[in-house]
Amino acid sequence: MLAASLLLACNPGELPAPALDRLRLPTGALLTPDGGWLLVSNSNLDQRDAASTLVAIDVARLDAARAAPLAVGATPTSARPCRRTEDGVASVECDVRLFIDPQRTIRLPSGAGNIALDRPSGTSGPLRLLIPSGVEPAVTWVDVLVGGAGELDVDCGQDGEGMCDTDHVLKYLANRTDSTRLPDDPARIFVDEAGFRYAYLPHLLGSMLTLIALDAEFGPKITDIEKDFYRPDPVNMNTFAGGFAVAQRACDPADPPTSTRDCSRPLLYTTHRFWPGVRVFSVYAGRDTIIPGGDHALTNVNPFESEDRPFMADLKFEDPATGERLLVVHTTPPSLEVIDTRLDEENDPADSAIANVSLCRNPNILAVHRPPAGERLALVSCYSDDQVAVVGLGSFQVIATVAVDDGPNELVIDDARRWLYTVNTLASTIDVLDLDRLSPTFLRVVLRIGLLADEA
Repeated sequence: MLAASLLLACNPGELPAPALDRLRLPTGALLTPDGGWLLVSNSNLDQRDAASTLVAIDVARLDAARAAPLAVGATPTSARPCRRTEDGVASVECDVRLFIDPQRTIRLPSGAGNIALDRPSGTSGPLRLLIPSGVEPAVTWVDVLVGGAGELDVDCGQDGEGMCDTDHVLKYLANRTDSTRLPDDPARIFVDEAGFRYAYLPHLLGSMLTLIALDAEFGPKITDIEKDFYRPDPVNMNTFAGGFAVAQRACDPADPPTSTRDCSRPLLYTTHRFWPGVRVFSVYAGRDTIIPGGDHALTNVNPFESEDRPFMADLKFEDPATGERLLVVHTTPPSLEVIDTRLDEENDPADSAIANVSLCRNPNILAVHRPPAGERLALVSCYSDDQVAVVGLGSFQVIATVAVDDGPNELVIDDARRWLYTVNTLASTIDVLDLDRLSPTFLRVVLRIGLLADEA
C-alpha cells in the first residue's frame, strides 16, 4: 500500500480544519475535459487534520504565469506567482496557493485516493467525480460543472465549511446504514468505459471487490461487495489478499469474446495486489452483481524468489479501442509486462505474456501517452526511487528515467499542452514533464506546482 508509513493514530482532542488552498500529501488528480482545471485530492494520510480535501488548480492561468518567473529565491506574488529554481528537478516552480480558490475546495473523508470521472448525462453534461477514502472508508461523489468562460462549480451538498452531505458519501451496501459497511482499504476506483453504468473498487486488503451502480434513484449506490475475490500471498502463510486496479477490454460486436454474451456484459481485468497475476470478471447488468472469472498467473514472477511484497499494481490497455495489448505493472520485481488478449479459437482472450521490461523500484501507477504521431509511451511512477520510467511501446524499452520530487504517485496526461502531471505525495508538489517530442526539454521536468521549501 502506498505511503502506509504515513498512517498514524489520531491525536486526542479535536483535529484542526484542513487548509483549503494547499497541496498536502496529494494522492489523486484529474484534468477536466476542457483542460482548464486540475482537480487534486489531498489525502491527509497522516491524519494531522480533520479531513482530506479536493482542490481545483487553475491550469490555464498557471500555463500563462510560468512564462514570466521571478528570480531564484524571490517571493511569488499574485501578479507573478512563479520563480526560477536550481534544485535539480524543476527549473521553474509556482506557488500553488495563488492558483486555488478556497471557495471551490470541498472536504472529504480522510485518506482520499484517486479520482475517477463519470459523465452521467453524456459528454455534453456535467462531470461527476468518484473519490475513495481509506482512513475513513467511503466513496464520495461530486458533481462538477465547467462553464464556457472557465467557471467551475463543485457540488456535493457541502455545508459552509465545505463538508459534503451524507447523501454524497457512500459507506454502506445499498446505501443503508443498517447494511454491510464498505470494507477497509479501498484502492483505485475505476468507472466503466463501455457504457455499462458501474464503477469498480478493489480493496487493498481483505480480498474484496465493491460494485457501485451509477444510475440508482438517488445517485450512485453500492450494490455488491464480493468476498474472497482476490488471491492471498502464496508465501507469507496467506497473510495478505487484496486488489489494486481495474482495466476494461473493448468488445467488438462483430467478434465478441464468448464471456461477454455478444457484448451485453463487460469484460474486466483486475490486478491481485499480493498474488502475481490478474483476474477476469464481469457484471450481471440486470442484477447489479459481480460475476467472478478466472485467474491468470504471470509467468515472469516466481513468488518464492521474491522477498518484497506486494506483487502487482496498475494496468491499462495500450489502445482502449481494440483491447489487444494489456500493460501490467509489477511492483515486485519492478517491471512492466505486456499481455496479449487477442481472441483464440474459442473466442476467449489468450491472456499470454509477450514482453517484459525492468523498471525503477516500487512502480505503481501507469499512464499511456498516445500522440497523434510517433511512438506511444508508457509512463510509470516509481514511489521508492522518486522517478518516472518512460517506456517506448514500439521498441518496448525504457527510453528515459526522469527524477521527480519525493513520493511520485498519480499520473495525468494533458494532451493539449503535451504535459504529464506527476503528483508527488511525500513532497506535496506536482511536477510537470514535457511530452512534446519536438521540444528541447522533451521528457524533462519543466515546472513544479507548489514550492518545495513550503510546509504543506
